[in-house]
Amino acid sequence: MSSLKPSILINPDYATNTIDTEKAGWYQIAPSSSNIALRVAYSNIGLSGEIRLNTTVAPAVFQGNNGSAWVDFNALQGATGPAGQDFTNAVNFNNLGSNSVVGVSVSLANIFATTYANVAANISNVNIRSLKGGNYTVNSNLTVNSTSLTQNSNVITIQSNPLPYRWDFTGSNNTVSYLKNINSGWGETSRWIVKSGDTVNRGQSVRLTKDTTTSNIVITPMTYTTLTGISPFTTPFNILGIATETVSGGGSCNVCTKGMTTVKCTSNITTDFVRSDNVSSIGLPGIVGKDGFIFNNTTTNPTVNYIKAGYFLESGNGVASNGNYSLFYVDPLVQSV
Repeated sequence: MSSLKPSILINPDYATNTIDTEKAGWYQIAPSSSNIALRVAYSNIGLSGEIRLNTTVAPAVFQGNNGSAWVDFNALQGATGPAGQDFTNAVNFNNLGSNSVVGVSVSLANIFATTYANVAANISNVNIRSLKGGNYTVNSNLTVNSTSLTQNSNVITIQSNPLPYRWDFTGSNNTVSYLKNINSGWGETSRWIVKSGDTVNRGQSVRLTKDTTTSNIVITPMTYTTLTGISPFTTPFNILGIATETVSGGGSCNVCTKGMTTVKCTSNITTDFVRSDNVSSIGLPGIVGKDGFIFNNTTTNPTVNYIKAGYFLESGNGVASNGNYSLFYVDPLVQSV
């Protein structure tokens, strides 16, 4: 039995005649070179494990025989499969509407309410939180927008609105009954700590003093026992404004220092004055009584120094009766005679 002896062919590009006979076999780039390559050609022997270059098709295809058939080595594009799911018809982006439930305070808000798209569903809903301007309440009955939003095709603009610096009383609710329904003051207000051991009442005049336990400047009711011989230069005889809420010592109290609020009327006065429950005209002065509340004086010419807290903004019978709350314009003044 004869044996096949391997032969190594010379690279046709190296041969002097440069003729390539396209024979299959081992080739070396040059004599004695270790750079050797295997070349296959077309064959049809059909040996299991045989490889060939099938030149009977165009373009030529490398093939291997698996013992029963020739199998292409070349990668071929398969048949076009069905179209995949269209993203535009698979996901809905929803801007969520308003919600009356008060949200929680967060340091970093998340725009997306849905964290992932469910591609297994026919249509996956991705919910996106909408932006909403905030508001706050002034004097318990006036709602003011704190933030406004505008948008165009490219930009959402968030505008921070300032606090009202000019009160508008031109509306249809500019009535005594409406304006009295407040827990603060229209105009200039400030917050203060109430002196330890004292209680400040709504509608009561207050003054500034020092709290000996804390050394803080605090407020205390503007009270006195007599006006005879009182000098504003030697006695604490000043008024900061009218308290708009009832607060005990150590608590925080809002004070209307100039503007409109309600005062509580009193009959606790000295004999230097004559009071009346009835206020004949809007604009009549209100005087600070002994307990810090306000009364309507009818004495023509008082003979003692006194504190004018401002003037009444309503008139009629019983407006200044003891314990009644009356609409009032705060404009404090120490009146010397």
